[in-house]
Amino acid sequence: MQAKQIQCISSGWANLVSRAIHLVLARQEVSYAQLANELSRIGITESARSVQGKVQRGTFKFTFFLQAIVAAHWSPLPSNWKAALSLEERSWEYRAAELLMGELALQPWVGWQSLSRRLEEDIGIHLPPDALGVEIEEGRFTAALYFQCATVCHFDGISTFLDTLSIYEVIKACRSAS
Repeated sequence: MQAKQIQCISSGWANLVSRAIHLVLARQEVSYAQLANELSRIGITESARSVQGKVQRGTFKFTFFLQAIVAAHWSPLPSNWKAALSLEERSWEYRAAELLMGELALQPWVGWQSLSRRLEEDIGIHLPPDALGVEIEEGRFTAALYFQCATVCHFDGISTFLDTLSIYEVIKACRSAS
């Protein structure tokens, strides 16, 4: 039964991430080919086919989500994103880490231990606190993990990309699978 729940969590969140990036592309009227072209302008080499695959799977790193946002000229950005994305001289991993840690800094009572506990209790995601901290600090976390953290910590900008009902439907479906 545990494997079924893990699969539900993974596929449910991957679908939400895919939906979020599809929203960006649709609202900006950007095709996969156009996104690949715009990504190359910011130094990211992707073919239209690889972009399409990533978007459809929804299992990419948060750095790709940020790259797509910038390449698609998404506006308006959630307020806390502007500072992190303006750090053009820094790596995408650094910007991703700055963004998520900036969101968490707005809730100073949430440390790695409590974030790990919230993820597990609220949505069934088990990540040991130390591993969670390293993954976030190094900026190598998935887009799904960003949206999971945004859900359990109630980040303001999450509604820019996902509606609350869709998030709760995934959580409910995964809980019923356990």
